[in-house]
Amino acid sequence: MRVAIVTECYVPEVNGVVYHIETLCKGLTEAGHQVLIVKPDFNVKRHVIKDNILYSPAVKLKNMYDYSISYPYSKTRLKLLKEWKPDIIHIHNEYSQGIFALYAGKKLGIPIVYTIHTMYYDYLHYFGILQNLKALKKAVHWGILKYTESSKAVICASTKMENFLKICNVTTPVYKIPNTCIAGDFAEETLDKDLMQKLREDYNIGPDYFNLCFCGRIAEEKNLMLMLEYWKKIGAEIPKSRLFIIGDGPLKPELELKAKELEIEESVIFTGKISHDLIKYYYHLCDAYLMTSLSENHSVSALEAVACGLPIIHIYDATNEEQYIEGLTGFAFTKLDELIKILHTVYEKNHNLPIGQRLKDKVTQSALNGDYKVMTQKIIDIYTQICNKNTKENT
Repeated sequence: MRVAIVTECYVPEVNGVVYHIETLCKGLTEAGHQVLIVKPDFNVKRHVIKDNILYSPAVKLKNMYDYSISYPYSKTRLKLLKEWKPDIIHIHNEYSQGIFALYAGKKLGIPIVYTIHTMYYDYLHYFGILQNLKALKKAVHWGILKYTESSKAVICASTKMENFLKICNVTTPVYKIPNTCIAGDFAEETLDKDLMQKLREDYNIGPDYFNLCFCGRIAEEKNLMLMLEYWKKIGAEIPKSRLFIIGDGPLKPELELKAKELEIEESVIFTGKISHDLIKYYYHLCDAYLMTSLSENHSVSALEAVACGLPIIHIYDATNEEQYIEGLTGFAFTKLDELIKILHTVYEKNHNLPIGQRLKDKVTQSALNGDYKVMTQKIIDIYTQICNKNTKENT
């Protein structure tokens, strides 16, 4: 099959959606399928296909990590896509490129698959006092339905997203396919030992230190203020500890100020934006991945951490339980004393057991058992079903 994946961002941009698409592309290519990425890029002056990517001229969004946005209706882009002859169009973002994909699918008669990655309810706080207006939620529903009703299949990663789609009254078939990652890319054997040692020295980390991390967009919906408040008490309970907050975002300056107010700035490290090929080094510095957000939708960053042997320690979220195996790849808590008890358990299982029997070793093995090929094959099955049905309808 020839699959056109339409997205608002792709490498070198870094986020969970980008890595999901990169993983899917690898799986599709290895399975013998051809892939064309369709994305905007403010660095190009004209539409061009290079290295299996269709680049569209775009405007830089300076306040959005330098992402790009392009005009959705383009005859040139449509012509290039038509000449590439895709069997299916797979949408991964709902903005300028998503609108183009709907337009292209209709014009060219190509079936569409739509993967929804974002829990939009969790982002309504950006509308301030308007966030509770019924009209705003209706607008979200309308936007989602615009994509689902034009698609032959909708893919989501979690029960949480399934429930959201039900609230939106989606009638298109929905397939729940959990996110995954290329676990082997994060293995300890892939690390540059000199670089790893340098990071340990830079952050003054000894073998008996206990380190936690979070990786993602530093924004309100991640509930990182609560994480810092917890860390104030965790640091007193476990003195030789570090919290790495990996990433960038609008809330970072406020969080840095909060860390100073709480007098924990020595043990909380804001790394800023880290290139994706280096993130695994920071994970391998740590013992566990901490999440205090209820907005997660089967977090890709957390999956990468698991591939590095880190269990997810997550504030309890009933609709995100499938993100981890309780007691192995993850632990849930509802209050601080439960969290501290879990941290002591993780420390014990990582620092006081021989290599091969550590929690880190068991978590790593579990990640290998759920590798990217499983996810890819499920998506290929959906493509095949849709293409076969489309062929019958057109003959």
